[in-house]
Amino acid sequence: MKAYVWEGPNQLHLRTDYPDPVCKADGAVVKVLSAGICSTDAHIVSGRLDCGKPPAVLGHEICGEIQEVGRDVVGFRTGDRVVVETSIGCGRCRHCHTGNKHLCRSFSEVGFPPVDGGYAQYVAVPAGCLRHIPPAMSDDQGGILEASICPFGAIYRQGMQLGSSVLVFGGGVAALSFLQAVRCYSPRKVIVAARKDGQLAWARQFGADVTINMCREDLDARVLEETDGEGADLSIDAAGAPATIEKAIALTAKGGRCILYGLPPDGADIAFPVKTVIFRQLTVSGGTNNELAWDPLIDLVASGRFNTADMVTHRFAFDELPEAMRLVEAHPQDLIKAVVHPWQ
Repeated sequence: MKAYVWEGPNQLHLRTDYPDPVCKADGAVVKVLSAGICSTDAHIVSGRLDCGKPPAVLGHEICGEIQEVGRDVVGFRTGDRVVVETSIGCGRCRHCHTGNKHLCRSFSEVGFPPVDGGYAQYVAVPAGCLRHIPPAMSDDQGGILEASICPFGAIYRQGMQLGSSVLVFGGGVAALSFLQAVRCYSPRKVIVAARKDGQLAWARQFGADVTINMCREDLDARVLEETDGEGADLSIDAAGAPATIEKAIALTAKGGRCILYGLPPDGADIAFPVKTVIFRQLTVSGGTNNELAWDPLIDLVASGRFNTADMVTHRFAFDELPEAMRLVEAHPQDLIKAVVHPWQ
């Protein structure tokens, strides 16, 4: 089969003779129809991010059609359209039993070394990682669903009160996914703060009530003005910059909650305001995977309440994957998500 093999920094090579994956008794082989291109993969390929050792087939945002089913698998059959939930756990520990496979001591992930991923025509996955998708969802919508599951899953796990004010930092797919996730809980007002006008335009398109350009406007004054001097009931950092992490906490209302999702650079100097958290009685938590959120998110996407269709802004044939990686690494303002089609 055809597959792109990452062999080191800036070494992503197309192989036409890569071995077909073997279907295990408790797994399936999926024909990949659309694979989302994550900035994490672009950073791995460029050498900016150390995440396992080459050679490997990357790609952890996968939609396709089941090609083969293992003999012990029930509930799935050849021809089913599926998305791949990429976390793999032992299946026996308390984390695996509570929807937290990503916390399992034996955790591995499809698309990260040593487990081959979706930048190939076929991929083998455990049956527990498969989720059916309805006809109303396109392959490309399924191909980027993994990019939205972590932000949506963070809100789904923690919940939020109806009528809350929400502040989201960031302008990428994570911020837009948080924006749409909180809108499912009928917020009073959603404020998005970012540094680029193009990002803020996307935020307005996806439902932001208020947008703030952090480079030109007084962030603190605007947020307090929009929240009656209180700050946001729920503040979310999806940018990962030290300044936005600190501001996300500082602009949370008394008794409010702050979700930290964006990853700061290694070694970043971040001032964590312990006294502020204590005296303002804030709840600060990290957000990452949530295996229990897949089915609710699929239902919301299929019903049109969560818009992933407009998130797919760029599409590439398989031999254009290196070009797509460079685009994602550069991240122009007209990009939200790019997908690659291994059979084109």
